[in-house]
Amino acid sequence: ARMTFTAQKCGICFQPPSIILIYRDNVQEKTRQRIMPIRNFSRFSDCISAAEQLKNNPRHKPYLEGVSLHQLEKLHRLLRDHLEGQSLSDSLGRYHHGHTIDPEEDMNKLDDEELAQRKSIMDELFEKNRKRRDDPDFVYNVEVDFPQHEHMESCAWDTESDEEM
Repeated sequence: ARMTFTAQKCGICFQPPSIILIYRDNVQEKTRQRIMPIRNFSRFSDCISAAEQLKNNPRHKPYLEGVSLHQLEKLHRLLRDHLEGQSLSDSLGRYHHGHTIDPEEDMNKLDDEELAQRKSIMDELFEKNRKRRDDPDFVYNVEVDFPQHEHMESCAWDTESDEEM
């Protein structure tokens, strides 16, 4: 079964609080806009459950099939931060900082909850960058030659023999 609607862009309007979806109606072959008001939302609201309620709302569900729960949660967080008086740039900066991976961070020192959050971010990034067989630029068996530097760093465990262990 073909999807009737294809989400193209999703954003937020602060006044009145609403999610705006630009989507393609595949039956009529037209691009349309849908405004979904966010009611009963305050600066104390849970963004995750609010996003889940919106995505599972029978009136909006067919339109939001192509929008990830994560994106809806992000938009709700931006609205909540706006209600708390934060600027959009501060809110986006804080969100970006909390949802990116620092390659220098030692994840062995994180507690279980923080580690689960980092893994979730990595899984999402993997899925976003993943190439599938039906992607137009999919190439099976890609071979890459990495440049060889004159000086190769070695580690102690690289040079130990089996006898020393």
